[in-house]
Amino acid sequence: MASPPDHLESVAIDDLHPTQLTLGMQEVARRAKKMMAMGEEEAEALFRKKPIPCVRGPGNQLYLIDHHHLCRAALIAGFKEVYLDLSRQADWSHLDRTAFWEEMEREGNCWPIDADGNRRPYARIPNHVRDLTDNPWRTLARSVRGPAFRDDDETPFKEFMWGEYFRSFMSKRLIETDFDLARDLAIKLARLDEAQDLPGYLGDTSRD
Repeated sequence: MASPPDHLESVAIDDLHPTQLTLGMQEVARRAKKMMAMGEEEAEALFRKKPIPCVRGPGNQLYLIDHHHLCRAALIAGFKEVYLDLSRQADWSHLDRTAFWEEMEREGNCWPIDADGNRRPYARIPNHVRDLTDNPWRTLARSVRGPAFRDDDETPFKEFMWGEYFRSFMSKRLIETDFDLARDLAIKLARLDEAQDLPGYLGDTSRD
């Protein structure tokens, strides 16, 4: 196996701390299924292609600022290590825990909102990706990324933002009982003027 480039470093998933409370478990399951079908070399190539951006926090601990779904799926598929992107690693280890989380939120690097849309204390964020719970709104938002909002927008946690928007128009029960209908409704809702401040907003293309 070839050595990784200088900006990559192997790390155990167990050493990475989440910065959010929930995941779209449907997406995790989809990714895990694909990983299970991969050979070692193919999985290695995937992890190199999608290295983990982190922030170094109090106690020199590493905090994920992206790819939570990738890490959870990798564990389910039996992989224990991924790669850190050293070129995207801020060092805030000098801050105390309170100042650290405040800085994380100012920089848009954490999402302390639960699956019901309630803000939680930073201390409620689990210490491991295996303990993150399901968020059907995030699943819905991910499923319409592209037709509902731009796929190339790099705003952190944008699927969570869109999920919160969709929550204000439809019930969780609709997602659970008729996902296709919820998806169609989400695409229409995404074109409303009310969504114009959300990342990747496309506007009403019927006016073009």
